[in-house]
Amino acid sequence: MSFKRHAGPSLLLFTIVYVALMIAGGSKLSAAFHVPHDSAKAVAFVAENGWAIKWGSFFELGSAIPLGIFMAVSISRLRYLGVRAAGEQIAALGGIGAPMMLMLSALATWSLTRPGIAETPGAVGALQALGFDGGGPGFAVFLGLFIAGVSVTGGLYKLIPRWLMWLGMVVAAAGELSSLTLLNFEAGYFIPVARFVSIVWMIGISLKLPVSIKHEIDLMEPNAVLRPAAQ
Repeated sequence: MSFKRHAGPSLLLFTIVYVALMIAGGSKLSAAFHVPHDSAKAVAFVAENGWAIKWGSFFELGSAIPLGIFMAVSISRLRYLGVRAAGEQIAALGGIGAPMMLMLSALATWSLTRPGIAETPGAVGALQALGFDGGGPGFAVFLGLFIAGVSVTGGLYKLIPRWLMWLGMVVAAAGELSSLTLLNFEAGYFIPVARFVSIVWMIGISLKLPVSIKHEIDLMEPNAVLRPAAQ
């Protein structure tokens, strides 16, 4: 008997890096949503707070990278463990969309600091709205798809504990319900639920999703039997 380990980086490492960049970005990006819509005041505000907005946008853009790698490695590991289900493809869709939404949000808020933008009528409000839409409901919906795909397939294939599967389903539901923000802004309360509780789920996946396959070899049989093994 031997163990074949999935060739991929640590999920926990990328979770930590993602959370650190998310916190760093969030601490700076609030300035972007306080830029006045009055052109004269906006120019003065951006001149004073431009670097805070730039750093916040930089960290938010950076956070999309470890998140995207976490998602790619998770899906790759599911495939390695033998998952062949629609949930894996749903997770892949979310794994592409969520980082792209974060990047869109970061680039929109960074654009507030570009020369001539603050003094252009309507530009500040449009970019603020785009930054919120991408980093808010847009991100949460795709994040929910990824979490749902991994949780359902991982649970049904008995690769993760049941509690982790159900936690993922709750977070995924919050992510999808955040789409109602487009109809009623009060639904925006679902966004922080999806964004922050998902961190707990990511840590759980990092620790519980098997990284190795037990390779049992029966000398009487020409074919080996592969079974997931706990980390």
